[in-house]
Amino acid sequence: MKKLKIILIFIGILFFSFNQMIAQEASKSQAFWVHEDPIFPPMAADYEGYCTDLAVNCKKYNIKDASWFTISTDDLKYFHISPIKNMADLDKNRFFDLRQKMGNDEFNKLFEGFDNCYDTHSDYIIHLDNELSYMPQGTSKGQDFRKLEFWYVTPQNFDKVISIAKSFKELYSKKNSKEQYNLYRSGFGSSGDFVLVEITAESPEAYERTRKENKELLGEERNVIYNELLGLITKVETLTGYLRMDLSYIPEN
Repeated sequence: MKKLKIILIFIGILFFSFNQMIAQEASKSQAFWVHEDPIFPPMAADYEGYCTDLAVNCKKYNIKDASWFTISTDDLKYFHISPIKNMADLDKNRFFDLRQKMGNDEFNKLFEGFDNCYDTHSDYIIHLDNELSYMPQGTSKGQDFRKLEFWYVTPQNFDKVISIAKSFKELYSKKNSKEQYNLYRSGFGSSGDFVLVEITAESPEAYERTRKENKELLGEERNVIYNELLGLITKVETLTGYLRMDLSYIPEN
């Protein structure tokens, strides 16, 4: 019994510290809860239908506790991304009101449909780092294409990679690059330590054009920093896809 009390106290301190950290970082970062679904290829159309039904019903009943935007990638991964203020947000039943308004039978039928589309899924936290992101246009509106680069690193080298990210932003700013990106740090529940670079563009063609121009613009300075980065990371995962507002839900004020 005494051991159980000590464990509970430790968990309470851990969650309190995490919430305090999020609050202190709020001015320069934003935490997001990511729900990732890798879909069976034959079930992609059905899955998107269920996502649409969920968003439509949330809008129909004006659900206030749920909010997310969706990114789908070419390898049939769907990332449903919700902003959070602290760890307590994870304990909220986002769809409690929706269940009440739809009724148990209809609600359960919808979510049972989701379960037929994959054999595994995951939830984790990422943190948008406003200070390390480079968004000269101030917005990615109209730029629905996404290039997602997951740069995995060992814990002991994480701070070094962050330092390199600062060097990249300084170079982009100095050269007035047209390629813009958001940078996220991995957080609670993520599979390994990584830095996620989300590059936005209007289309794959626009991305390739800007990427080529940017590489020429940054020149040898970019190569020096990039080679330093390669010396620190353990692996890279690159995904391409689109922001899917048709599968997203943002409640009305």
